[in-house]
Amino acid sequence: MKPVLGLALLLSGLAASPAGAEPWQLARSDVQTVVAADGHRYRVLVAWPDGEPPSAGWPVLWVLDGEDHFATAALTARRLARAGARSGVEPGVVVGIDSGPLGRRVLDYTPAADRYAIPAGAPAHGLAIGGGDAFLDLIETRLRPLLARRLRIDPRRQALLGHSFGGLLGLHALFTGRSFSTVVAVSPSLWFGEGLLADEERRAPPSTARLLIASGTDEAGPDGPSGVAAEALASRLRARGMHARYLPLAGQSHGTTMSAAMAPAIAISFAQAGAAQ
Repeated sequence: MKPVLGLALLLSGLAASPAGAEPWQLARSDVQTVVAADGHRYRVLVAWPDGEPPSAGWPVLWVLDGEDHFATAALTARRLARAGARSGVEPGVVVGIDSGPLGRRVLDYTPAADRYAIPAGAPAHGLAIGGGDAFLDLIETRLRPLLARRLRIDPRRQALLGHSFGGLLGLHALFTGRSFSTVVAVSPSLWFGEGLLADEERRAPPSTARLLIASGTDEAGPDGPSGVAAEALASRLRARGMHARYLPLAGQSHGTTMSAAMAPAIAISFAQAGAAQ
């Protein structure tokens, strides 16, 4: 019984914070609360580089589901920037947005779709949809000006990174001409809206924005293997002269693709001038 007792004592010691211990924190970062027009409260997490910004300002990466991915994105960006020419990545500002409960996330990340409801058996069935444009307005008209008052940022280099419904929102932003120079759509929910994205793609104006679309090789959505449709989308956009690339994530499933795509997402968002992406 002694080994069991020893383990119990060890675990009890770990459960209590040692005297004088401090929680882990990310240097040069903070959290603010922004209240939307409808009263919903968003946590906005910001991490900025050390030193002076370039004359044009820092590039910015807006990370959806920030409560899950902000720290990973910020640390990955800093590590790659330290590598300099070896990584082709320069320093940038990372902003994570926490929409809060699942219902609000689904509302914020889905475009309006007339007479459409998420079907039974599909993710988020029964939840309200269609708030994507209001959420994008919040980023462009509220959060970006707030950030610009605090940090010198480059308005021409604004990237958006989202996963699943967040990837869907990124593609919607791209096709509707929102002011993002780069969109990274990881495992986007292309099935949403019964052809909504395909219609937006056909109507999309010419764009100089860069797109990275990624999905796992072990991933499938309600309409079949995710990579097939994602790769075909990238191919069609390249044929129209857009900078679009498909990234297959070997061995990854829907729940792991965001972590696997983080370094490529940082690389395209904070690419040094002339770096191959």
